[in-house]
Amino acid sequence: MGRVILGHILWAFMQVGAAHGQQIQSSGTFVADSFKIGEPVEYILTAKYPKSREVIFPDSSFNYAPFEYLRKSYLSTTRADSVFAYDSVIYELTSFEIDQVQYLDLPVFLLSSNDSIEIKTPPDSIYLTELIPVVYDSLELKPNTSFLDVPFAINYPYITIGVVVLLVVSLALYLIFEKTIRKKLLIRKLRRDFEKFTASFERGINDIRKNTGPKVTEDTVAVWKRYMERLENRPYTKLTTKEILSSGLDDKLKDSLKGIDRNIYGSQNIEDLYRNFEVLEDFTQERYLRKVNEVKNG
Repeated sequence: MGRVILGHILWAFMQVGAAHGQQIQSSGTFVADSFKIGEPVEYILTAKYPKSREVIFPDSSFNYAPFEYLRKSYLSTTRADSVFAYDSVIYELTSFEIDQVQYLDLPVFLLSSNDSIEIKTPPDSIYLTELIPVVYDSLELKPNTSFLDVPFAINYPYITIGVVVLLVVSLALYLIFEKTIRKKLLIRKLRRDFEKFTASFERGINDIRKNTGPKVTEDTVAVWKRYMERLENRPYTKLTTKEILSSGLDDKLKDSLKGIDRNIYGSQNIEDLYRNFEVLEDFTQERYLRKVNEVKNG
């Protein structure tokens, strides 16, 4: 590399020495013939000028387009003969342009008392080495539509964390709203049980209208006893009518139960029997609503 740089410097001095008619001469040349994008490249700028004058070279603030400035260094101290002085500077540059041939002509500046004079330098060129060949429009692309089977990956740690978080949140919500949830579930159970009782009881009353036999009447009373047993947690199915009446029920219900018993063991007018069952139904609905209010306010 030192021999190459020295050769370029000697060539530059020969060029400037060939023109004795000009007092100030400058020349610039790239050390290499080619470079790659982004790769540093060296450029030597040489100036010949009278010893009595002062010349300066471009610094980092200068526009080096299409190149970018990296650094500079002086090749050696100023050399001089009896008339002229000789200076050389090595610039390290780089470029990201894609032009195949790139040019550079750095000037030098002659200082005067109030200003500076720009001394032009003949341009030098360097070739860009292409790393990727140009793809021409005439090329046809061959599509690849084959199916690529990608295995399904299960992220077990995230799934585990998600399940744990869901369980913790659910447990926290349950503990906070446990009482309210229990009440709503119990009221819903009471409502569904009452609806089933009402449907069965209505079918029994309709059967009584068609057949006043004691068996139909007894079965309908059994439907009522089973429901009241679930509603009030008392053994209605194991109690006789007399035992039920002795538990403190109101007079209307007592009269109705006695009338229903007379139908089972004797005979009774169908309309009177039907009214007795209506009283029984109204009493059951009242007890159901009382139970629902107890749960809501409990």
